Amino acid sequence: MRPGSDQPSPADRPAQVSGLLPWLRPVLSVIATLSVFLIAYGAVYNLGRPRNPHPDPLLAARLIPLELLLGVLAGVLAYRAFGHRQQAAPRPDSQERMVTRLALRRGGRFTLSELAENSPLTEPQAREVLGRMLETGRLNRDGDVYRLL
Repeated sequence: MRPGSDQPSPADRPAQVSGLLPWLRPVLSVIATLSVFLIAYGAVYNLGRPRNPHPDPLLAARLIPLELLLGVLAGVLAYRAFGHRQQAAPRPDSQERMVTRLALRRGGRFTLSELAENSPLTEPQAREVLGRMLETGRLNRDGDVYRLL
């Protein structure tokens, strides 16, 4: 939370951060594909030797399919690598901290709907976290209102 503000900091909202730049993952993959392709083309063109006095442009041209394949493989790996973090669910301890912060902002009392509206947790995630916190004795439930202990 930012000092002097009721708005959570970006670190408190990991689910929303990943949704801000949906174009970033494919763009980074294309950049990785083109980069590896150009590096492979340059390496073949110079026969693997920097500043080669006798480059072989015909060999480099004949091996373009192989160079493209290497680039596409790098792009796919980059796409998958950036996707795992975005699709991962928040850790249980960070979810509990979100609930605790909301409860402290609300004077120790809140409802499930307030939690779902004011945090990045979905309603099923919020129910699961509240259930865990009730089991461990960190929350008390009075009807629809939850109270932090």
